[in-house]
Amino acid sequence: MTLDELIAEGESLARQSWVLRAQPAESGVAGYWGGERGDLPNALPPEVTAFRGRRHVVTLSESLLVEIGVRPCPLSLFEWESVRGDRALRVEADQRLHFRDLRFSGEPLFAMPEPSFPPFPAVCLYGSGRVAEWLGGQGLTRYDYWRVTDDLQAHYTAEWERRSAFCRNAGDVIVGGWHFLWPEDDFFVPPELQLVALTLRDAEPWFEIWYSHPRLGFHARERMT
Repeated sequence: MTLDELIAEGESLARQSWVLRAQPAESGVAGYWGGERGDLPNALPPEVTAFRGRRHVVTLSESLLVEIGVRPCPLSLFEWESVRGDRALRVEADQRLHFRDLRFSGEPLFAMPEPSFPPFPAVCLYGSGRVAEWLGGQGLTRYDYWRVTDDLQAHYTAEWERRSAFCRNAGDVIVGGWHFLWPEDDFFVPPELQLVALTLRDAEPWFEIWYSHPRLGFHARERMT
């Protein structure tokens, strides 16, 4: 296995993703950053006593969710603060609503498509039989990606970093595409869970939104380095 062959394996696994930025694009508004969502204002009604307030982080149009094959509805991420000062993330996803009918005071975001090149663990797990043979020649299985010491790993990872919208800090939000291993992760998340969005703006922290199952829906995670 040469580096060019390994990169070709990665390119065959590339997924479509979208990078959202504040710069206007012909595609139209695909989300909003910050501010408030009109039907879910940051200030809470007086009957809510356990929380001080909530902060609208980002909302995504259902048009993007359709593209990545998850539940089609406007998707909003909020950060809640309890009266004790604790913070929690909550995802709002109501299929009865439409993005075009919602009102926001935040900054509009515009989506540009960008291929998502897989990180090294993904190409080990999902590459062709040639990748499995290359790993087998080192006495490893596909799930032993963390044990690879071959120089190809470092060179492939450098190529992934060059192409990665996250590593380039290419915009405000990435929608769809491949996820990657964070320092605190024990394993590469399996395909039963799907990364919907990763925020780049105002990091740290970064926020991830995941989709797991039609019944379980969406959940969010906070990431720090």
